[in-house]
Amino acid sequence: MYTTSTILAFLGTSIIYYVFRQYAEYLRYERARKSLGCPPLSQYPSWDPIFGIGYVKAMLKALKEDRFLQFQSETYAARGAKVWTANFLGNRMVYSSEPQNMKAMSTSHKDAFAVEPIRIANGAITPFTGPGVSSSDGAKWQASRDLVKPYFERGGFSNLDRLSGHMDRLIDKIPRDSSAVDMQPLFQRWFLDTSTDFLFGDSINSLEHPERDWPQRYMMKVQAGLRVRLQLSSFLFLHRDKKWFAACKRIHEFLDGYINKAYQDLEDEKNSGKAAVYASGKPRDDFLWTIVKRISDKLECRNELTAVWIPSNETTSIFMSNTIYALARYPEIVAKIRKEVLDYGDKPLTFEGLRSMEYLRWTINESHRLYPVSLQTVRACVKDTALPTGGGKDGKSPIFCAKGDIVHCNRYLMHRDPDLWGPDAEEFRPERWKTARPMWKFVPFGGGPRICPAHVMVDTECSYAIFRILREFKTIEARDDRPYTATMRVGPSSKYGCKVAFIS
Repeated sequence: MYTTSTILAFLGTSIIYYVFRQYAEYLRYERARKSLGCPPLSQYPSWDPIFGIGYVKAMLKALKEDRFLQFQSETYAARGAKVWTANFLGNRMVYSSEPQNMKAMSTSHKDAFAVEPIRIANGAITPFTGPGVSSSDGAKWQASRDLVKPYFERGGFSNLDRLSGHMDRLIDKIPRDSSAVDMQPLFQRWFLDTSTDFLFGDSINSLEHPERDWPQRYMMKVQAGLRVRLQLSSFLFLHRDKKWFAACKRIHEFLDGYINKAYQDLEDEKNSGKAAVYASGKPRDDFLWTIVKRISDKLECRNELTAVWIPSNETTSIFMSNTIYALARYPEIVAKIRKEVLDYGDKPLTFEGLRSMEYLRWTINESHRLYPVSLQTVRACVKDTALPTGGGKDGKSPIFCAKGDIVHCNRYLMHRDPDLWGPDAEEFRPERWKTARPMWKFVPFGGGPRICPAHVMVDTECSYAIFRILREFKTIEARDDRPYTATMRVGPSSKYGCKVAFIS
């Protein structure tokens, strides 16, 4: 039995050790900061210097109330700076909305930052997926990138014929009597159909069979849980959501069915000497097929597959929904796009033809700018370094990032910053892109070597959908006067959907 004096002695020793270690870390931090010529950063005030509970509670409250986007703006404004720090569950966070810091972290300083420590090493995503193109660093990341990138080159995104039948089915679901329709779930089912077609060569066809959309609903649960786990960081052990683990299992079973069939097709092809084909007789050429021919381990194959599917899941559908949401509130913009569509005529629609529609491209960019589907680029700092700007009273000095810091570059605020975009930064105005030279102040897909490999495909699919819709309908009307309200999973999506009417 431990005596009271023994327990008190142990607690006292632990407290002294903790204080000593924190002080030693403070001295090391200050020496490194000064050696790199970086002034102190503005800090989020907290009554709890150990875990930053005040900041954690404020963020959780904003998430619960679906005010996370406003919370982002308010916390930056309250600091009076575009770079500041906060203690979040004992981890030092560095927040920045400076384009030059985004550029440096993605290019010149990329070796000082990594994703594995905050996604794989801490176990945040490993119950669902493992090392892959969106979760690895170094040689493993390069190998995964080399594996997936060829499929997202021109041949992958320029073939618009693959979208035609899916778009026909989507348009058939749009009422022609000017009644309201929620496009968000329709676009989600459209994406499920197109993505299963693209990834596996076998569309789930949920537009025609709504009951088949269950993988989309389970992926929404998976993504919501992933956001929680990514935020919990060193307190990940607190996440015990049985429904989340069950959702992960359902998605694994769903993917494993395709994976097992692909390996069986590969084995049959080797044994028979005949090329594997789809039911139609066409040779297999889907994304999964390219992976199984290069990876023999089924779990590794699933990791590579989910590493693509997680960031792309809903990205296109939410982006399309956001764009329609905006267009429904600007009939003059719809009229200009429709003129381009009608001027294109009846000639076959090609990738080059879509790219030639200037005003449509401007509108796509403007939707990305105001409604980014990914709010932040987040990296763990793996060695002491300095990013270019945001420090000091004038905000022009370099900022210190210590090994172990977690750095957030905020795309949402960069895209709405009046200093970068002018006094009308909050206004949806495609014409700004006639003269805009965005460079690193506009990064909807990140930048540098780790830019999303599917970025051209996402824009192409959204452009194609708008073209087809506005060839069928004259205008779009909003049927919900509530302001855009984001609910967060891994990224934001509209809490109230996208309720509009299409006028023939």
